[in-house]
Amino acid sequence: MIPIVPGIILYLVLTIWLTYSCVLNSEQTIFSKLMDKLPSACFSLTTRLCGEKTAKKLSKITDKTLAIIYFVVVLGSWSIILTYGYDFISKSSHVDSRHKISGYFVFLLCMWSRQKAGTSSPGYITERNMAKYDNYPYDNLLYANKKCPTMGFRKLARSKYDKFTNRHVARYDHFCGWIDNTVGEENYRFFLLFLLIHIFMCLYGTIVCYQLFKGECEDRDLFNAIFFNAETGEEVEADLLVIAHFMFMKHFQLFSVIVLMFAMVVVLGLFFLFHMYMAANGMTTNEYYKWKNVKKWHRKQRHKYEEAVIQGKIKTGGSDEGIMAMGEMPEVDVGCVGTSTLPKSSDDGEASQNKGKSNEIRDPGDMPKNIYNLGFVENMKEVLFPRCLRPDAKARALAAHYEFMKQQKGNLGQSTKAETSKTK
Repeated sequence: MIPIVPGIILYLVLTIWLTYSCVLNSEQTIFSKLMDKLPSACFSLTTRLCGEKTAKKLSKITDKTLAIIYFVVVLGSWSIILTYGYDFISKSSHVDSRHKISGYFVFLLCMWSRQKAGTSSPGYITERNMAKYDNYPYDNLLYANKKCPTMGFRKLARSKYDKFTNRHVARYDHFCGWIDNTVGEENYRFFLLFLLIHIFMCLYGTIVCYQLFKGECEDRDLFNAIFFNAETGEEVEADLLVIAHFMFMKHFQLFSVIVLMFAMVVVLGLFFLFHMYMAANGMTTNEYYKWKNVKKWHRKQRHKYEEAVIQGKIKTGGSDEGIMAMGEMPEVDVGCVGTSTLPKSSDDGEASQNKGKSNEIRDPGDMPKNIYNLGFVENMKEVLFPRCLRPDAKARALAAHYEFMKQQKGNLGQSTKAETSKTK
């Protein structure tokens, strides 16, 4: 007999562990390293075998892999619900037939949230609209006032160069392969809505399917029924395991979907709570991993300092110098499978310019504070009502646009005069 209940428990445990290790954990796991190295290795192999042009075309297709998987899973599960679940509801006296109507609305709401999150702009920064997104001060720890090597203009605080879109994103959070879009200041709220609606959809589907299975157990009095082992022919006493196996075999497609939906409730629920925790503390996913590195550095530096004090090797230097020795944190790429530190020659960040000083033993002082954490209420306001969309930001952007047009007009006038004088 298939150990269906232990198998489901094992599946859920592995799913939760995978979610933690790939998303919530600050250290790179074997899986996240594999996902980081595997694409480049495959691209190199394809280039050698098929040529660079073919490799680039295949690379564009593989970039959409998670989005394709999303549609396969969601549409596949919905087709099973429509084919088997709706027929089950029609025959059941335990589930109201109106759930067949509400099911369509839930599915359409799910598709709408995916479309909204996947097509909304995260907040792309250019030289012309920079005033609109220049809403945060530099902390000189996570962000420093400097130019982006790739784009050539000033890198705003809390922004980051996104290698997937080759553009700068305001209050960059991460790139989500499931929606095939970068999540930033303007569309973070739609990303959270996407998660919340999908949690509701999976929970709703799980509850309805559970009521269907429970109703059939009651109608057929399965807990008092007699079962036989198909291999030995012996009688088997009815229990939860036996009944679960019976329902699994009889309603294989629908039972598989309910297991998947319940697992996704757990996974998406944890992921949503993780994002709510960061939003409540004034952090993005990008900043969450940066702060992990800051804490790790501070803990290590504190340990070195205390050992140096005991050994009498302490070097003078205030706590502020100790923190400044750390310099700006290097950038990391943030995606659906955790982080991967960018090389020193990357587009959007290098290690500390004070790297030589960081080897000196100094008192690191107190753990630095997150200046972007303004309290729960204000932090949530910034998510629901982004600063870049508020009236003052729009006014600054409009004034900057008029100034730009004025300069362009002035430059055009000067060039016209110069051409006229040459003609004379």
